Amino acid sequence: MIWSSLFLFGLGITPLFAQVEEAVQELEIEKVTMWEQLMQTEQGRLLLLIGGLLLVLIVLMVIMAVLMVKTAEIILDKKAAQKGVERISFYQQFKQRWITGKFKPVGQQGDMMLDHNYDGIKEMDYGMPPWLKYVFLGTFIFAVFYVPAFLIFDIIPDQQTEYQASIEEAALRAEARAKAGMIQITAETAELQTDEAVMKAGQVLYKKNCAVCHSDDGGGGVGPNLTDEYWIHGNDIKGVFTTVSEGVPAKGMIPWKGNMSPKQIQDVSNYVLSLVGSTPASPKEPQGEIRKLEKAEERIEENVDELPEVKELVE
Repeated sequence: MIWSSLFLFGLGITPLFAQVEEAVQELEIEKVTMWEQLMQTEQGRLLLLIGGLLLVLIVLMVIMAVLMVKTAEIILDKKAAQKGVERISFYQQFKQRWITGKFKPVGQQGDMMLDHNYDGIKEMDYGMPPWLKYVFLGTFIFAVFYVPAFLIFDIIPDQQTEYQASIEEAALRAEARAKAGMIQITAETAELQTDEAVMKAGQVLYKKNCAVCHSDDGGGGVGPNLTDEYWIHGNDIKGVFTTVSEGVPAKGMIPWKGNMSPKQIQDVSNYVLSLVGSTPASPKEPQGEIRKLEKAEERIEENVDELPEVKELVE
């Protein structure tokens, strides 16, 4: 009765603890401890108070259960003593039923001796401990359901299926993070983009941060001309991203990674590349080496030209 009451009580307070955990997760905005988060709101303090009271109540119920068991032991021991019968305690009954099993008295163990002996060592034919026997039987019951589910009905996936499912799930999560802008963009992962949204965002960043040295139209000023085919540093998205991110301190260009996010650096780098070939009002004289931006079509044609002829492959 007591244990069933405790079980029902545990079921009753489980939703409350779930609410406490949910409230804690909602409060996890700043890097503070859980207790500080709970103490910051009236609801959190109330939850802490309720949790403390529940903990005290559980401790009291456990103490009461132990006292009731002890009282029952005393009463039953007195009744057994009046009848002249030796009584086994609740603990001993539990131990014999589930852990060790019931041992025979020493005088009755002769019929349990096995026929064989080695160097005078004899073996007694004791049965399996109850707990091990139940575990052993449980494996058979488990196998009755597991083997058909795994080998026949494919209810339980194999390792290869689980592996593929985990890869697909990881890909979906990566796609979701990419859409939310949560993937860390670096010079190696920066992408060349030409869509309108990227160009607009890059233009705003350029006008705000870069135009003062390179002019509004990219013609150059303190900094080099960004519209011609001459480049001092890399002329692809990775090179421009690195230049913007790390800066060129020796020539007065600060590292912008402390002022822009990786996504912003990628946007402004794409906008800078879009300026190549435009006509600024007052272009600055060329600086660096001439490096023509290679279009994707030209790269494909070049790679196709390098492919061997079919006749060469046959020969």
